[in-house]
Amino acid sequence: MPSCLSLRMSDTCQRGLQLLDGHRHRRVRAVCWSSVAATSRRSAVVVKASAESRRAVLGGFLASAVLVSSKAAFAAATPVDIIDDRKAIATGFDLIYDARDLDLPQNERDGITQGRTDLEATKLHVKEAEKRIDTQLDKPVAKAYWTEAREELRRQVGTLRLDLNALAASKPKAERKAVLELNKSFLLAVEQFDFALRKKDGPAATAKLAAVKSTLDAVIAVVC
Repeated sequence: MPSCLSLRMSDTCQRGLQLLDGHRHRRVRAVCWSSVAATSRRSAVVVKASAESRRAVLGGFLASAVLVSSKAAFAAATPVDIIDDRKAIATGFDLIYDARDLDLPQNERDGITQGRTDLEATKLHVKEAEKRIDTQLDKPVAKAYWTEAREELRRQVGTLRLDLNALAASKPKAERKAVLELNKSFLLAVEQFDFALRKKDGPAATAKLAAVKSTLDAVIAVVC
């Protein structure tokens, strides 16, 4: 009996020791895993901090590069030049801007007011139109380029009617009626010439073109 009891007690002791060893092993494993997790968290923090530091360094480099390039561009820029455009404006350089200015009256945007006030400029317009009518219409009529001839005629007569009326209005009342009659004769010749172009009638167009030139010369002789 004592021997059997001693054997049982020894077995129980061994099992108890094994259980203790198991608990110790689990504790050791838990400690190991906790240390590994802490190490991984520390490494993640270190990696994140290093990435942020790299971004900060790259951002500093880029900022310094932009600053240097901007300074170089500013140093290479030419100084501001002050240009006197009064001469260009006097020749009509800013007329296109007046035409787009919605704050101006429509008469000024269309150039009607300027045409009525600046008579010298109006006379130059009339003479330029006369020059083009004398030189730019014979060739398309001779070659039967009807569309080209009509377009050129409209380009010159588009403002010529306004210019001639402005010049006629500047004359004394006693002379104004005669000038207006000459204007009507010129415009009638223009309409007849345009009709011949639309009909594609070469001989009639040639004859009416001669009438346009002669009547325009008669008007210019009076108003210019």
